[in-house]
Amino acid sequence: MKIFTAAAGETLRTIAKKHRVAVEKLVSLNPHLSSTNRNIGGQKVKLPSSSQNTSKRPVPSLPPCAPQIPEQFQDHFIPLTSLDEMAETDYDVLVVGTGAGGGAAVWRLCEQLKNTNKKIGVVEAGPILLQTHAANLPTLAGKFNNYFLNPKISTPIGKFLPDLPGAREVIALGGLTLFWGRACPRMHMSEWSNYPIEKRELDLYYNIAEQMMTVQKPFYPLSYSFLTRLWQGGFPEASVIPRATNVEPAKFGPVVNFSSISFLGSALLHRSFDLAVNARAVQILNDGKKVTGIKVMTPDKKAYELTAKNVILSANAYETPRLLLASGIKGEAIGHYLTLHSFLRSSFEIQQPTNGGGSSLGLIDLSIPQTDSEPSQIQIEISERYKTIEQGTERHVETYSFGRVEGRYENKLFLDPNKKDEYGVPEIQVDFSFSPKDLSILNSLTKRFIKAARILGAEKPPELCLSAPGSDYHTMGTCRMGDDPLTSSTNRYGQIHSILGLYAADNSILPNTGAANPTLTTVALAIRTADYITRNLDS
Repeated sequence: MKIFTAAAGETLRTIAKKHRVAVEKLVSLNPHLSSTNRNIGGQKVKLPSSSQNTSKRPVPSLPPCAPQIPEQFQDHFIPLTSLDEMAETDYDVLVVGTGAGGGAAVWRLCEQLKNTNKKIGVVEAGPILLQTHAANLPTLAGKFNNYFLNPKISTPIGKFLPDLPGAREVIALGGLTLFWGRACPRMHMSEWSNYPIEKRELDLYYNIAEQMMTVQKPFYPLSYSFLTRLWQGGFPEASVIPRATNVEPAKFGPVVNFSSISFLGSALLHRSFDLAVNARAVQILNDGKKVTGIKVMTPDKKAYELTAKNVILSANAYETPRLLLASGIKGEAIGHYLTLHSFLRSSFEIQQPTNGGGSSLGLIDLSIPQTDSEPSQIQIEISERYKTIEQGTERHVETYSFGRVEGRYENKLFLDPNKKDEYGVPEIQVDFSFSPKDLSILNSLTKRFIKAARILGAEKPPELCLSAPGSDYHTMGTCRMGDDPLTSSTNRYGQIHSILGLYAADNSILPNTGAANPTLTTVALAIRTADYITRNLDS
């Protein structure tokens, strides 16, 4: 037992801390001192013999660092704004949807308006699902489709669309870009006759889109070996597939696959914007001539009206026309001219060229693109499968072949008057069929594929299967752009013909892309639409 004389201002609690003794222990040893927080200066205090006086311990001479506590905490990897707050804001531009087109538009608006006080808002119907493309996650290696095809992750809307049984939606931040194949070819020259703009006008925006999405054509010695086979065999147009995949990190680790989340991140580098998730747009508000905003609902069915001078719809080729039709927006072509790609799949084995080198990625990505005489595209993925030294190296080939499909008025999306979703919005239904010309192209594509497989080294014609319509995930045309309001839904800048300030910026505005994947063209046009809005904000 030790006796300690308390200094002026000391309490039982401070003495306990100084001597590393439990307060309760001091109270039990000193029943005459009833309060642990009363000044007991000058009084005798009993201490246990094992206590340590820390007042003489050496302390550093440097001043302590200030606590690094931010003024405001963030609950998610991207800043979110409540709908209550957004309902009190008058937006200059409001973007509906965060897929490829929506993300591109948000990024470009933030870049162009970074030194202004213009208000930019974004609403996403779904939740935050992933922070990046699913292929960037090692935990999904070998389980990609197990996750993507889960009905809780991607909605199989084709289950209710007999004419498009393969259709799916991803209603989440980033949309389908969380899972897309990242192929980014430009359209063939012959397709520009369907557009109200010239190719040279969009070339600038193609360049910007490719830069922002890190579209690359990684070329390896073995790529050249297989390409040589194709070139010599009658496919001089064959090349490496351009993909939105940054292969530079492959020197140190995995490659980085692009998603629209990257657009949103790049946007925040320029300026802030308001973003609400789980905010389903259910109605476009307008005065009959000009857009005034949108009505959104939360999962618990609480409704909000958000005001905006300009609204960009980037929901997808199903949801954008659905929202327009459900809101009573007039347009002869809205929902019509639905098109996509006929889609063939196959797999087979070939032998590696004896003069070929290895690929640092273990995957060779090749393409036989559309030509003047062949409105189809064959994408070829060649991966390595090892056999014995005597037999050499066997390669496994997966192919994805797309045929052009006409955009016809009778192929359409329309509202089902007998079915509504949980938000009270009519469900969609689809009328779609292949035309005789579409089937002719499909037949030609089959022959083109069989020839390519033989040249690559297939010992016998591989088995081909026709994927269900909609499973290409390339649906487009349902709000297509054009000069004539009778045959198009938007003008050359993506603005809905009948409502000023209302725009579409997703696959729905594409009249067609031939046999090319649509995403790059959608992104380029979305950036162009954002520029048009920026130039006219104050006019």
